[in-house]
Amino acid sequence: MAKFVATDFSISLDSNDLSTSLASATLEITREEQITTAFGQSSVTRIGGLQDASLTLEFHQDFADSSVDSLLFPLLGSVVPFEIKPTSEAVGTGNPAYSGEVLVNNYSPFDSATGELATFSITLPVSGDITRSTTA
Repeated sequence: MAKFVATDFSISLDSNDLSTSLASATLEITREEQITTAFGQSSVTRIGGLQDASLTLEFHQDFADSSVDSLLFPLLGSVVPFEIKPTSEAVGTGNPAYSGEVLVNNYSPFDSATGELATFSITLPVSGDITRSTTA
């Protein structure tokens, strides 16, 4: 896959495909910075420490049965699996799947003003490792 316009992300949370209810998704993966500079050195040296990550999702709110609200509310306080891919096509070298588990520790079912599209965002901390897979 070459450069592309993000129109077909595939995003699941707790094995529920939420792609059609999302306006944006951000998976941020970081490593702690550990300074290893010793006496006598004239420049700072560093190594990577523990990995951390978070998944931020911006939803179009929907209160229908088997939709956003009815799927997310029961997950509060739970650690659940997630998977995100650039497209809904099969996993492959040009369409990697990033997966892991997130803690659903927040949910704002109402976050819109009068006359606006009903939306809300959640940022979920990743619990454990993230896997990048290029084979189904």
